[in-house]
Amino acid sequence: MKSRVNEFVGLFPQFHDLEAQDQILRLVYFHTIEEKRETVSQAELSDLFNFAELSVPKRLGQILGYLCGKAKKLRCKDKEYSLERAIRLELEAELNAIRGVVVPPKVVIDAIFEFPGKAFTDAKLVKLLEEAGKCHAMGCWNACGILIRIIVERTLDALGPAVKAKSGLKDKINCASSAPGLPISKSMQEGLKALHGAKLVGDVAAHHSSTLLEEGDINGVIPTFRMLIKEVKTI
Repeated sequence: MKSRVNEFVGLFPQFHDLEAQDQILRLVYFHTIEEKRETVSQAELSDLFNFAELSVPKRLGQILGYLCGKAKKLRCKDKEYSLERAIRLELEAELNAIRGVVVPPKVVIDAIFEFPGKAFTDAKLVKLLEEAGKCHAMGCWNACGILIRIIVERTLDALGPAVKAKSGLKDKINCASSAPGLPISKSMQEGLKALHGAKLVGDVAAHHSSTLLEEGDINGVIPTFRMLIKEVKTI
């Protein structure tokens, strides 16, 4: 423990000159995150200061109380301390910078591809929606359009054998928008007919295709796309 805490303290330039509060927060991080102990007691903090050959802050208990209370930088439960999430993330970013760790930015999923409360049975479709959402958020319109095509085809196939038997997206749309007895509304069938003019319904996925999709080509089909996902119960 002594060698590890000294190695950790050595990562920070002029750690010994930091304010007592900042030293405490970093040692809490060491014990709870680096050492995976989850929490640290006041006595354990005192030991860490001693291991690092640092003076234990005067009124350590009062400082801990301040950090848990007014400062809102620590949490305290049963006299055990841990970092508030925002402080933990700040220290994590500081350490990553010191250690030269490059953390890739988190890719968000565009909310238009999320369907809260809907229970999906098709696990692959759920994954495709997630990937389409990431592509949309990053502006990868061609990739997003191809994924939307696949999602629409899988969703239409769930309407019944008549639709599933059709070989291409256009034929599936034609069947789903006109065949009687399918488990979708009349307005949904009308919406599907409107997809015929959409560029992504064309031959965009073939290796020889020269069609390029833009943001407008994607966003133009989103209302019908979302309506379809919401209406079809067996996906």
